[in-house]
Amino acid sequence: MKKRKTIITCLLILLTLLPALPALAEESELLIVSPLRIDDATRYDGMEQTYAQGYSPTVRDGIAHIVLPLIGRAYRNEVSVTADLGAVENSPFQFGNYAQTVKGKSGKYLFMLDIPLVEGRLNGTYPVVLHANYLDANGMQAQQSFTVHVRIADGKNPPNPNAAPEKETVHKPELFISACSITPNAVGGEETFSVEFTIENIGSIRARSVRVSYGSEVIGILPVETNNAILLDPIASGGTDTASFQLKTTKDVLAGNQPFFITLDYVDLYGGVYSATRQFLVAVTQPADISYDPIALPKEITAGETVTLPANVFNIGKSTLRNVTITLTGAGLFPTSSVFLGDILPGEAGNGEMKVFIGMLSMTEGYSESYGKTNGTYTISYQDDAGESYAIELACSTEI
Repeated sequence: MKKRKTIITCLLILLTLLPALPALAEESELLIVSPLRIDDATRYDGMEQTYAQGYSPTVRDGIAHIVLPLIGRAYRNEVSVTADLGAVENSPFQFGNYAQTVKGKSGKYLFMLDIPLVEGRLNGTYPVVLHANYLDANGMQAQQSFTVHVRIADGKNPPNPNAAPEKETVHKPELFISACSITPNAVGGEETFSVEFTIENIGSIRARSVRVSYGSEVIGILPVETNNAILLDPIASGGTDTASFQLKTTKDVLAGNQPFFITLDYVDLYGGVYSATRQFLVAVTQPADISYDPIALPKEITAGETVTLPANVFNIGKSTLRNVTITLTGAGLFPTSSVFLGDILPGEAGNGEMKVFIGMLSMTEGYSESYGKTNGTYTISYQDDAGESYAIELACSTEI
């Protein structure tokens, strides 16, 4: 008897909670958030190049000046950054607290860090990891890391690691791509763009047998020439050389900032072999291309019924369809709401359905009859990557 009473009590509690379940589900919904990203297309004060062009922090008067522009959405528009200077041994940096907190404007957070350098520092390229800490749009704790490489060229040259202990210390060459320009700045599908870059030997001895290779791992970006390698003359310490090549896109390349790489292979006088690779970005634009399921209303519908229409949109292009929304208008046709499919990536689909309440014609302003034929307009609206708006209107009809 006691067990039976316990079961009845549990059932009564569940019945009490059922009406509150939808509200609890709605409260549990969270915003879809995206991580912060570097603004790689803008050159800010203190930058000689954008990140897309190969930004490198400037070193002047014993101070490394680092600029980190971030874009994204943070709770209360506030982001904090701390600097990880790596291992203390042989570090060119004076260790200290270089944390910054920035209040963003229009989703942009600009950090400028000045890090003093130690005396007797060694030349070379040193990574600095910048840790971003913030609350995302849902108020949840988020962390990201961004790495910049500080190039020291005003210090002492390091010893050659390939030298035998009994021999005199031999220094090494170090090639660095100090500048890179892309022409034109943006390309579409089946177009060609040129890349011109400058190589600087920031090491202490001559670099020999310098070989440049290039390409992209992105589908749809290919070298124009069959041989994607360039041989250069030796580059002395402190010397520079320039080279250029061409890449082409196919119709299959996706829109957005797409990466390509440049690899430097070279040797020194003592047989030491070196290799360095850098990635750069090219802006690719592609037209939006859309498909959708056809729609049709029954030939006759009784007033008071509710019908369901498909709201399925397919991205058959190579750029993202943005803010895809579906609406329906017409006398006596009353959708319960518009259908928002959001952003649809290339090769993907946005799926939904629209419920339409069928009323009387007289329920729409300008109509006196209650029943009869009516025409509706089913509209698919969206934007392309450039922010241009488009609308596709499909006609439908029925008799109420």
